[in-house]
Amino acid sequence: MSLEAHRYQRHPNGSASSGAAGLLLIGANHRTCTLDTRERLLRRASYASLRKAGGRLTPWSDLVLLTTCNRVEVYALTETPEHATETIQRALGLSEYEPTLYILRDHDAAVHLLRVASGLDSLAVGEEQVTEQVRKAPSKRPSRNSSHGSLTDLFIQAARVAPRVRRIAGVRPGEASASHAAVRFLEAVFEHEHPIVALIGTGKMARIAAKGLRGRADIRVLNRSLARARVLAKTLDGKAVPLADLREVLAEADVVVAATAVRRPVVTVRTLRAVIRRREGRLLWVIDLGFPRNVDPDCRGLGGVHVLDLDGLAPWGDRHLPPMALARVEARIREEAVRMMESLSPSVSFDVALLRRTAEAFRRNEVEEALARLPGLSEEARVVVDKLSTRLVNRLLHGPTRRIRSLPEGTRTEIVQEIVAGLQGGAG
Repeated sequence: MSLEAHRYQRHPNGSASSGAAGLLLIGANHRTCTLDTRERLLRRASYASLRKAGGRLTPWSDLVLLTTCNRVEVYALTETPEHATETIQRALGLSEYEPTLYILRDHDAAVHLLRVASGLDSLAVGEEQVTEQVRKAPSKRPSRNSSHGSLTDLFIQAARVAPRVRRIAGVRPGEASASHAAVRFLEAVFEHEHPIVALIGTGKMARIAAKGLRGRADIRVLNRSLARARVLAKTLDGKAVPLADLREVLAEADVVVAATAVRRPVVTVRTLRAVIRRREGRLLWVIDLGFPRNVDPDCRGLGGVHVLDLDGLAPWGDRHLPPMALARVEARIREEAVRMMESLSPSVSFDVALLRRTAEAFRRNEVEEALARLPGLSEEARVVVDKLSTRLVNRLLHGPTRRIRSLPEGTRTEIVQEIVAGLQGGAG
C-alpha cells in the first residue's frame, strides 16, 4: 500500500477520507475483453472480496457492483481515487496496468453509466433489459450497505433517463437484445424449414428468443422446473420436457438455445459426445446466451457441433446509429451527466439552479412583454417565440455554467450572486 493510504481520516461508516468525494468506475466489457476474461472477473467480483481488499478503512463511502452479460463494473464514491483504484484492482486480481480494464472518473464515469443504462454500450444496441439491471443494482448490496444514498440515487437517475435517450437515438428496444441477435443469426444462416429447437431455460432471455421463433420451429422447452417449462411451452405451441431428458432432445434437435441462470454449464462435452454418435452426422447449432456460459467452451472442439456464445453474436446485435442521431444522443448524455454529478455536490446544484431560475424568470418576463406588444400573433407563433427564447437562454448559459461548476465554492457562490443581482436589477 502506498504512503498516501496512511494519511486518510476515517468516516463514521469505516471509509477513508481526505477531500471531496468523486465518482470512480473500474470495469471491463465485451469491447475490451473476451467472454473468458469477463467470466473470470465475475467469479472474483463480489462485495465480500471488495470489502476484504478494502480492509478496516475502505477507501470509498459508497460502492455498487454492476454485472450484466456484457460487463463487470465497480462504481465507487471516493475521496481517494488512487487508493480506491488499487484496492478494487486487488479485489479483482488484476494488475495496475491491466489492458482489459477501463478506469473513468466523475463526468466520464457518469457518461458511461448513462450509456450503459440506455443500452448504447450493449452487444445489442438499445436493449432495455439493462435499464432494469442498472435500476436494481444498488438493491443487491449486502444489508449492511445502505440501500439509499448518493450512488442509489445516481443509478435510479440513469435508469430514469434511459428511455428518453433511446427515443432520441431512434432505436426500438423491443427488437434489441442478445436473444433477438440469436434469432437474426438463425434467420441468416439456418436453411432448414421448421427446425426442432431445444430451448433450455424459461427466463426473460429464453422467452424473447422463443417468441421470435414461434410458428417457425418445433420448440421443446427444458427447465429444472417442469411446471415452468409447461407454462412457456403452452404459449409457444411447443412441448415441455424435463431437463433430465436433455440428451434425448439433443439427439433429435437441429438448434439449441441455452438461456438459463446457472453457475456451471448445463451442456457439457460428455453430454454432446454421447449425443453426436446418435445424430448420424447431422450438424447441431448451439447458441449460448448465458453469462456465465450454459455450454462448456470445450464443446467447440467437437465435430458436428457449431457453438456460438455472446461474443460470437456481437455482429448480429451491434447496430450503428446514424451520425445525426449519435450527435443528438451524445449531447443529451453529456447534459444529463452534468446533472448527475451536480447531484453529488449539493452546493454546486444550488448555485447553478439559482442562476437558471433567475435567468428563466428574466426570460419569461421579457417574452410576456414582447407578446403583449404583438397582440395579432397566432398561438402557434407565440409557441415558436417562447421556444426560441428558451433555446437562446440555454445556449447562453451553457458555457458560463460549465465554468461556474469548476470554480471553488466561495468564488462560485460570489460570482453567481453577482450575476443574479445583475439580472434582477435589469428585469424591469
